[in-house]
Amino acid sequence: MPPIFPYYPNCRRIFIRNLKLEAHIGAYDHERLKTQPIILQCDVWVNIGSSRSEQDNINDVLNYDLIVAALTNTALSGHIDLQETLVDKASEVILKLPGVVAVRLTCEKTQAYSNVDAVGVESWREN
Repeated sequence: MPPIFPYYPNCRRIFIRNLKLEAHIGAYDHERLKTQPIILQCDVWVNIGSSRSEQDNINDVLNYDLIVAALTNTALSGHIDLQETLVDKASEVILKLPGVVAVRLTCEKTQAYSNVDAVGVESWREN
């Protein structure tokens, strides 16, 4: 089911879909022995005034590279037990980026159960 988004007036939504990483994540002993695949989904609402460029210049808007870097660096920063911790930490970093009003972040572990496509956590945060 697609997420239902809240209304953020005068905002632009930037999205990152299916960022695939091999992360050290999991609270169980067997999860501490190796990396496992995760998939991150992220929606970032940015104030229109902070995401407009009269000169069509990337330096005038929030560069997507900063969002992808925040997600990647947080996920690969060392072992994290809980998906909740990962989404909270990454959301905090993203909320500090210029013009960010809100962030929705989802983390999915795709190999946690053999009979499930993914298990995950979703978090919504606002400035």
